[in-house]
This record gives sequence, structure tokens and C-alpha cells, in this order.
Amino acid sequence: MKIQCQIEVINRLHSALNLRNNGKYLKSTLALGKEPKSETEYFILHFSSLNKTGTKYRVKSIKQVFVKYINEGKSTIRFEEPPYDLCIKSESIQLKCFMKLLRSCITGDEKALHLSPLSSLSVTAKDNAPVKLVISDRSQFPAKGLPRTLQSLYLSGLKLCNFRRDILLLKHLAVLDLSNNEIEKLPSEFGRMANLSELHLANNQLGVRGVVDWRWLLGPQITKTLKLLDLTSNKLGHLPKAIWKLEKLVTLKANDNMISRLPATIGRISTLRYFTISSNELQSLPCSLMQCRLEYIDISSNKFDNKQNNSTSDQYSPWQFYVGSLVHLSAKIILKHKIHYASNIIPWTLVEFLDNANMCVCGAPVVNYTHSINKEYDLKDYFRTVVFNNNLSVVEFECYFCSPKCFLKN
Repeated sequence: MKIQCQIEVINRLHSALNLRNNGKYLKSTLALGKEPKSETEYFILHFSSLNKTGTKYRVKSIKQVFVKYINEGKSTIRFEEPPYDLCIKSESIQLKCFMKLLRSCITGDEKALHLSPLSSLSVTAKDNAPVKLVISDRSQFPAKGLPRTLQSLYLSGLKLCNFRRDILLLKHLAVLDLSNNEIEKLPSEFGRMANLSELHLANNQLGVRGVVDWRWLLGPQITKTLKLLDLTSNKLGHLPKAIWKLEKLVTLKANDNMISRLPATIGRISTLRYFTISSNELQSLPCSLMQCRLEYIDISSNKFDNKQNNSTSDQYSPWQFYVGSLVHLSAKIILKHKIHYASNIIPWTLVEFLDNANMCVCGAPVVNYTHSINKEYDLKDYFRTVVFNNNLSVVEFECYFCSPKCFLKN
């Protein structure tokens, strides 16, 4: 049996001498076989990119096997002689099958053993686990399914109407291109993709039905890893207010949609650097966007010429800023100190209330939505590169205020 994996070999003698290992995992193949001249002698062969001939380890020399994190695709085999530890990272199902067979070798369960002689084991080109797959026609899909070792998958221009659920099994997937298809919905389980960093969904149909199910974008795993999101040309009318939970997002593309207003929470994405939202229906921008350290922003071909006058500065006194409910006061504390909250900790109505919070021009959280004015700012004073109509850069911002001090400044 062979599995494709990544392995770090640790010499325990080096650890005793305080010598550090390089800490690098090498692309490897791990094979389990039996000695040709003996029916009870089993060996493990380790082939790597640096060792094409392979290193042989006797199964009888195994001192201990660590499988606490096998569900995450991690395991360690410790040998008595030589004093090495093989730290393994692999697809969890393959690793479980390998460990089950290894246990049969150790216990001598001959009924479960169907191993090739060690002399017939070698690494061929077919054993090299594919990490990238480009499919330009539906007939090119692998008959045995998508390889579990894929890190990059390109399925552009296939006219797919439905999301392929076998993609959910690709635990190592980092780049997924589903652009130029006809996909209307992604499953909520997609939010559990543990390593996805780039998602290309341009030219699909996510917003064709008006109501968009964004649960896939706000899953527990994808919010911690996604760095690039392309939603260009999806007939979207809005972006989700909880988009700020994409805590690693660097690039956001939402060109050629029907978005008329951006969520005020977008300013809470501290990592955002590239933002393009051209060819939409925007008339103003949320003032929270000024808190993002954007290096590039494209807001061309919108409707900023249709200016609104919704200033409410003469409708109340500054003292009204000090009046707030207990919910408002506690919400400000949670947002100011960035205290973690979730629907399993507090009621979902409070989670929604916190997710909808705006941001003051000074960067402080605002939970009272009545204190706002529209004011023009020059984008070039805040962002490095600005793409706008006729080389202009003055845009109207919807501003909220956290205190009389901030209000009177404006």
C-alpha cells in the first residue's frame, strides 16, 4: 500500500543534543510491504523528493504510533532503531487506511493483510500526487473523482449550474476558480474549507433570485483563511453585513453588479488592501471605509453624481449622544475591545445587532443609527491609488458619529 503525504523526519538524538531540525515537511510517498523471503517481516519504505531510492524501516522496530490528530490528517510513527520520528501529514481517509493496515502488521492479523513484496515497491510518475488540476471541458473530469491531494482547482467556463459537492472533500484546496459558470448557490458546508485562500466566482448567477444565501461565506474555517474573493458579474444587489468576519481578506472584487449601498461593517476588515466595485449603483460610501488602509480602490462607473441630502444635524442636540440603552452601552464595549461573540454564546438577535453596527469617522463603533450626515471627502487623502470617473476623487460619504465631539467637528 502507498500513500502520498508530507513527512518531516526528526532525529531524536539531535533533540537530546539541543540541535534543531529544519522543521520542513517534504513531499513524500510512504509504502508498506513485506520482505520477499519472509512472510512475517514487514517494512515501511519512505520515498521523498530528496531520497528517490527510499529509506527502509522495520515494522518490528516501531516503538509507538501517535494518532491523536488522525482526523486532521496528522500522525507520527516513532522507531526504536533508528531513533527517528516520522511526522506525517496526509489526507485523513488515506492515512486512516494506512494506519489500520500498519496495525494489522504489528498484531499479525494475516486476514487483513494484502501486501506486495517489498522488492516490487517503487515510486513512479503516477505516484506523484497531483496538486493542481485545470479542467476546460466536462469530459475531462477524472473518472475516479477529484484527487484528494489537490491544492489548486480550475473549473472555469464549464457552464456548471450546480456546485460540485465532491469539492468539499478536498481538504488541502487553497485556490478554487469557478468563474464563467451559471452557479446560483453554494452549500453552507463550503464554509468549512480549512485551507481555501482564493475563491474566484466571477460571471456566475449568485444574485439572480434576489435573495442570496451567504452562509457559505461565513463558515468557521473559510473566514480565517480566505484572502481573495472575486464576486464580479453575479447580479448581486448587496454584500452581506457580516463580511467583516473575513479576517484575512486582502482582495475583494465586486464589479459589474447592482449594489446600491455598501455595508458599514466593511471598515472592520483591517487586512483589506485591494477593493474594486466599479459598474454598480453606489451613490455614497460608508465612512468606515476610510479606516481601511487600501492601496487600490476602483469605484468608477457608479452613480455618485446623484447626490443625496439626508443631513440630520438640525434635528437633535449633541446631548442625545449621551442617552443610550444598556444594550447600546454594552455593545460599544464589546466592539471597542473586540471581544469575541457568536450565536452559541449570546442570542442571535444580539449577534445581528452587533454585526449591524456602524463606525464613526474616528474609527469608534456606533450603534445609534440616527446621528448621521453625508459629507464629501477626497479619496486621495486616504487611499494610495484611486480609479474614478474623469480623474476625479471627491466622493460623498455617509458619516456616523460616536460622540458630540466627533459630531461638532463635522
